Amino acid sequence: MAMLTKEYRYQLDPSSKKFRCPACECKRFVRYVDQDNGSYLPDDVGRCDREQSCGYHKPPRQADGIELTNMLYSRSEPTKAPKASTLPDKYLKHSQGNYEANTLLSWMASLPGWSWEIASSVAELYKVGTSKDGWAIFWQIDEAGKVRSGKMMAYSEDGHRLKTGYTQDWIHSKLKRTGHLETFELVQCFYGLHIVDDTKPVAIVESEKTALIASQYLPQFHWIASGQLHGISEYKMKPLAGRSITLFPDIGVYDQWKVKAEELKDVASIKVSTLLETKASERHSGYDIADYLIQYDLRDFSPYGWNPWTEEVFDSRGYPKEWDDLSV
Repeated sequence: MAMLTKEYRYQLDPSSKKFRCPACECKRFVRYVDQDNGSYLPDDVGRCDREQSCGYHKPPRQADGIELTNMLYSRSEPTKAPKASTLPDKYLKHSQGNYEANTLLSWMASLPGWSWEIASSVAELYKVGTSKDGWAIFWQIDEAGKVRSGKMMAYSEDGHRLKTGYTQDWIHSKLKRTGHLETFELVQCFYGLHIVDDTKPVAIVESEKTALIASQYLPQFHWIASGQLHGISEYKMKPLAGRSITLFPDIGVYDQWKVKAEELKDVASIKVSTLLETKASERHSGYDIADYLIQYDLRDFSPYGWNPWTEEVFDSRGYPKEWDDLSV
């Protein structure tokens, strides 16, 4: 029997297409789409995905000529799951290796207690690719082992993302521009989803880089990444149904992820870590658990032994006390 569902007529464009933000002028602006005809709303109606550093958001209700009564409608059938396009494995395989040319991995290998062996093993596990320009390629591989696409990101030698000019792209977008793909429907999954099994609980962070780093300091969790602040959804959570999950939000977005955890409580057992909110001395936008962890030498950081450097946060088993009720 079909259920009556309510949906917003105007929704943010789910594709990877970005426009220039009317506020910060970065090409990170996502526009609203009219679900009735597929057309975009006016140029300034949308949200900049640089939410913490820009924050621009003009919703449809603030647009001229849109009546509030027309914004919400009911459907007699449930919304179908999006049909995801996938890429041949050859593109992923071609990007593997050549880690010395990868700027992000070079920086990771230089962290206290790290080495090329450790950075390479992390890259192999998470299938990190390297572009010809030394960018990191974060391949999204779903629970069936299918490649959804690869997110390309440029990093500086100090491990920070480059954010000016052309510094981010998608493999499928490059293939379309070069004529190797005609059509492609990007439906994202969690980064690192392919490593998840039944042996450990799951930890979710926003940044792909953070998942790589945290996996070495706290290996008693499967670390995966949402890829963006608003990257946690019911669709993406479905492969994790029934699991124990802890969200680790960046500084400043705890409340937003707490709301999302409540919305998805019927999908999985989800907790939201307060570690950074209560313990981190750094309070700037974007500070995350990786920034906290790399303060410590990895060689001194034993996940199951006493660590004097983190005694205020970690107990003798190496993880925060508030995680005690998680099944490991």
